[in-house]
Amino acid sequence: MLGPKIEGLPDSHPSKLNCLFNFSRLLSSVGKYAERKQLLIHTLELQRKQENKFEVAQTLQLLCKANRLLGLNAEGIQQAKEALEIYKQLNHKIKQAHCLNNLAYLLYDDKQLNAAEEAALQSINLLSDTRDQHAACESYCALGNICHFKGKSEKAIEHYETALGIASSFKWHDQLLWSHYALAELFCGQGRFNDAYAHIEHAKSHAINNTYSLGCVMELQASILFQQDRLEEAKSEALGAFGVFEKLGASKEAEACRQLLKGEEKRENEW
Repeated sequence: MLGPKIEGLPDSHPSKLNCLFNFSRLLSSVGKYAERKQLLIHTLELQRKQENKFEVAQTLQLLCKANRLLGLNAEGIQQAKEALEIYKQLNHKIKQAHCLNNLAYLLYDDKQLNAAEEAALQSINLLSDTRDQHAACESYCALGNICHFKGKSEKAIEHYETALGIASSFKWHDQLLWSHYALAELFCGQGRFNDAYAHIEHAKSHAINNTYSLGCVMELQASILFQQDRLEEAKSEALGAFGVFEKLGASKEAEACRQLLKGEEKRENEW
């Protein structure tokens, strides 16, 4: 109900841009990325009219993240590149590094692994003479993902542990959560289930006041349990995750849990 009211405000309304931006953040926190994207597109249109390059670039970054979560990698890549060019014009190194991180993740999802690795390394180089450790943490996570996909497990673990070290120093729960999540996935793929569960528990402990992230971790745990044929435990975790996503209105994630539960049900019937 609130979204249409905000969009319906006159473009000249002094609070419209702030309202669009803040409401889009709220939508993202509950996994409603398509709705967030529409609000950000509206925000971008207004900012382009005002010819504020910095704000345009910021919104382009948010849009490319939304498109990544929607699986629209090509669109997200173009937005990340446009934002990067603007920050180059403004000579803003830290923002360039953030854009390169976004680009690295999008290129990774698009299976352009060499280009993704290059973007992440460029980000780290730009950050070498800054104090923005949060962006560096994201860069190392991206490199970990790329190395994991390339089958370079030891190098991937090294990058994830570097990210964990940075995030631990600043107690960044979100970065800690996703680094532990990534390590749990990696160790599961190696059949090192005890190590995977240890990282799952760490990830859960960092899902503070973030129900959506907790749901993602629960879904991963259900998948790991399912691989071990621990079907009742897997079903319990999958149902918990499904309940989280359904309550939040995160339909894409809820459907993934539903498919996982169908697979568990089929396995039970086979038994």
